Amino acid sequence: MKIYNIHQKIKIEKGLVIGIGKFDGVHLGHQKLIKKIISISKRKNKIPAVFTFKNFPLESYITPFEEKISLLKKYGIEICIWSNFEEIKNWDGEKFIEFLIKIGVKEIVVGFNFKFGKDRKWDVDLLKDISKKYGFSVNIVNAFEIDGEVVNTSKIKKFLREGNIERANKFLGRHFSIKGKVVAGSGRGKKIGFPTANILLDEKIEIGQGVYAGYVFYKGEKYKGGMNVGNCPTFGEKRKRVEVYIFDFEQEIYGETIEVFFLKKIRDEIKFSSIDELKKQIKKDINIIKEIK
Repeated sequence: MKIYNIHQKIKIEKGLVIGIGKFDGVHLGHQKLIKKIISISKRKNKIPAVFTFKNFPLESYITPFEEKISLLKKYGIEICIWSNFEEIKNWDGEKFIEFLIKIGVKEIVVGFNFKFGKDRKWDVDLLKDISKKYGFSVNIVNAFEIDGEVVNTSKIKKFLREGNIERANKFLGRHFSIKGKVVAGSGRGKKIGFPTANILLDEKIEIGQGVYAGYVFYKGEKYKGGMNVGNCPTFGEKRKRVEVYIFDFEQEIYGETIEVFFLKKIRDEIKFSSIDELKKQIKKDINIIKEIK
């Protein structure tokens, strides 16, 4: 995949079929739109592309920018053009369209509720109108629904905050994951017989506190494990983190990058009155997690 910032010199002679949006989570609704982009690109011998954003101030996200790019590439996008939101928030709709035409866009694919331009004043009807002036085609993709419910990023964020990981995974079309570097913890897990790999949680990723079943990818290998998301109330800590107890694993991985995948929440985070109580509960958690596929 080729990645361009709006400040770079861009001119794609072959022509682009481009989708526009945040693409946060790259969920099933986004995937439906991407399939449309790729289908048109193949039929018209153009390049499948997206225009997206690197950040939105004060807004949480499901996937950090680098992960979003990786997923877009996985689903078949060949060119990604990005901007920081602050850089173009005052562009009116026509200025944005002129930019797209200048770089080689021949066809635009957007969702049914797409809005753009300063203060989101432009919608799909205005997009269709201006397409006649600039000579590009517009394709509108309808909502993707599961059990009669429209799939969107806001709902997935809500599911994650509630710890409803199974519903979030269903809307994402894959298992929700967090990637990070293993940092040194307090060492308490090792002392009580359950050594954990600790990842500091990105403050813009909101996931409900509690204990989850899941698995870990490390250097191409998959390991089952249990994850605690929270701040260890038994020990009075405050910084939110992900602690992963990886089953049948004895390697030292401080400083290494791992990806943690979430399957199911099994309980809330609890403050225990003693270390023995905590150890008993961890053993129960492990037995439950081992049964989850």
